[in-house]
Amino acid sequence: MSFVSWTFPVFLTVVLLVYWLLPGRRWQNGWLLLASLVCYGWVHPWFLALVGFSTVLDYSLALGMGRFPAHRRLLLGLSVAGNLGLLGAFKYLDFFLANLQALGLGGGTLGILLPVGISFFTFQTLSYTIDVYRGRISARRDFLDYATFVCMFPQLAAGPIERARDLLPQVEQRRTWDGQRVLSGLTLMLWGAVKKLVVADTLGLYVDRVYALDEPGGWLIYAATLGFAVQILADFSGYTDMARGMARMMGFELRQNFDAPYAAASPSEFWRRWHISLSSWIHDYLYIPLGGNRSGPARTVAATLGAMLLSGLWHGASWHFVVWGAYHAALLLIWRGGRSLVPERLRARREARWLGVALMFPLTCVGWLIFREPDLNDLLQHLTRNPLGGTWFEQVVASVVVTLSLAGAAFLLLGGLAGRAFRSRRTGPWSLPVHTTLWAAALVLLALFARDSSRDFIYFQF
Repeated sequence: MSFVSWTFPVFLTVVLLVYWLLPGRRWQNGWLLLASLVCYGWVHPWFLALVGFSTVLDYSLALGMGRFPAHRRLLLGLSVAGNLGLLGAFKYLDFFLANLQALGLGGGTLGILLPVGISFFTFQTLSYTIDVYRGRISARRDFLDYATFVCMFPQLAAGPIERARDLLPQVEQRRTWDGQRVLSGLTLMLWGAVKKLVVADTLGLYVDRVYALDEPGGWLIYAATLGFAVQILADFSGYTDMARGMARMMGFELRQNFDAPYAAASPSEFWRRWHISLSSWIHDYLYIPLGGNRSGPARTVAATLGAMLLSGLWHGASWHFVVWGAYHAALLLIWRGGRSLVPERLRARREARWLGVALMFPLTCVGWLIFREPDLNDLLQHLTRNPLGGTWFEQVVASVVVTLSLAGAAFLLLGGLAGRAFRSRRTGPWSLPVHTTLWAAALVLLALFARDSSRDFIYFQF
């Protein structure tokens, strides 16, 4: 069930009413798990078999690590094989078969439907078994609590990818009604909906039409890429705000997934600010085990390439995502190699940071062009066109797209500044009248600009 469907507000209202009428956390967890399964299996009930398989597999293997410590490595290997096998079968098998067919081998693809959120919940359960293996957390015996941690519907389909050590203790503790926290969560959820339905979906109309053209001019394609940069941030951060807001209304605090990523002054800072739950997962469970930056230059290059190529493939079974991952790996390696040539006193200057931001944002937009264009031939043409080229009509359309993009960016900036007041767990000095004003403003914006046929969140396809 999509957050932006007409049935979802009714579903959420019923879930919250029953949730807070139940007498204790066991009843609340049971109800939340049931609601999460209904939400996830609403359109395709067979999706439940996949999330159920991943949940039972890692729950059982983690318990096995405690019972059979001599076989911990084998049990971890089974967890990795099971989760990556599930991900590979449903997300990458058709991609592999299509490439075999292109080489004249094999008989074609199977047409496998990609389950929503499979990349998110497999990484979440896999991090649990890895942390149990490393001794950072203990294996949980209560299956209800563990299943609630995995399947919690606000973050099941598109994250944030939660760590067991952060979310499981919240699932296991008693939760009581907190009116201020509910107010804060509702405000955060509504403004997340505005970011998605007003900013992202409006820009998406123009971006999609430009990318559907046979040979758009350079100025037009880069204007649309600027629009996509704003669109994808509004879309994904809007989902995260909605997820965090709903979870907060039920007494949970999910991790922040975005921190002004376009204010980054370097490639590494961008990945500390963009999709934080995924980039930190890649860093902790892949980059560091591959050697990180402490095992010599060769291992650093290999670890960076491995981490970023996996990050690209995580986003989708397509070569342009691989190219996108390789592009960001190249940015990281060039930046790490070049920064040592600049004296520390110069890097510490404020002007150096502004210069870094001014350089990093267009480089990020080039990355979004690679991310958005699935056809590698068209991508090559886009990258080799004159950025200022195009007919006069295309330049007029491009100017409109740029204007809308800047308006959307200004809205996100102002919303980000104002949002610091209600992103904390409690509302602090915020009163009910102030929250009511924010709700009214959000509802007016949604009524004026939201469209009847809303789009799914971009990251649902991953």
